[in-house]
Amino acid sequence: MPAAERQPHAKAAEGVFVRFDLRDLELFVAVAEAGSIARAAERSHTVASAVSKRISDLEENFGTALLVRGAKGVELTAAGHALLARARVLLHHATQLDAEMRRHASGAHGYVRVFANISAIVEFLPRALATFAEAHPDIHVHLEEHVSSDTAAAVADGTADFGIVSELPVIDGLTTLPFRTDELVLILKHDDPLASRASIDFSEVAQRPFVGLHASSSLHRLLTQAATEAGTSINWRIQVTSFDAACAMVAAGLGVSIMPRAATTAYIRSLALAVVPLTNPWARRQLFLCSRTGAELPSSARLLFEHLRAQA
Repeated sequence: MPAAERQPHAKAAEGVFVRFDLRDLELFVAVAEAGSIARAAERSHTVASAVSKRISDLEENFGTALLVRGAKGVELTAAGHALLARARVLLHHATQLDAEMRRHASGAHGYVRVFANISAIVEFLPRALATFAEAHPDIHVHLEEHVSSDTAAAVADGTADFGIVSELPVIDGLTTLPFRTDELVLILKHDDPLASRASIDFSEVAQRPFVGLHASSSLHRLLTQAATEAGTSINWRIQVTSFDAACAMVAAGLGVSIMPRAATTAYIRSLALAVVPLTNPWARRQLFLCSRTGAELPSSARLLFEHLRAQA
């Protein structure tokens, strides 16, 4: 990507924006993540002296130290941590901009960035996106899976055009609209003594070995909170990253699981699993479309947003 104009001696205090190129930020992030200038240089296919010079230029430009250099590597200063967070966002935006411009150059006429939780992606978006693609083949939809809190933050800072969340955001400046209802159910082997129940309360199974999603998922947090409110804890036996993997673990007899009903449909018959509805109120979750308040969506994003609203 073309570099921004470098002005190493521009001072923010004099009312002039400090300028640097994206390569500076890429190398700074590489150093922060590697914990060493030498390791970052090796991974970036750049000589260590050049990496060190880039970081020194950044420190001179900002007028503050970004790294504490030591014999065993480097550590970020408070300013370094602040820059790392912002640099990652800027580099992500730059990558998206590059991809979007390349799509325009290849003849595509639209690009939409959508973040959503795994439940929405698995249950509701495949068919909706397929029908949208049929109607608008020249619009590319970039979809990423994130937990609801991260999705809300991405919408708020413009990383995503809009998102789908399973809980109301606690971030100011966002507008939400009801999208779909997500029903959570108990998944267990077909020969389990509880498989014939018409319904069940979560507290009856919380102490059984559980198969769940990774600890950062919205569903994991929901179940952990439900267990705390019930005065118990969940016996997590295995944590996986997808619903199909969880179903396979349950089928192998490694525990029970709680998942969205629609996400299990493809596996119930093939893996000889049983589904039992939960009586707990939290087992029916409202999903929301989430957008920035007062910010007009780009035309392509507006088309998809309205298409999803019509599916609700």
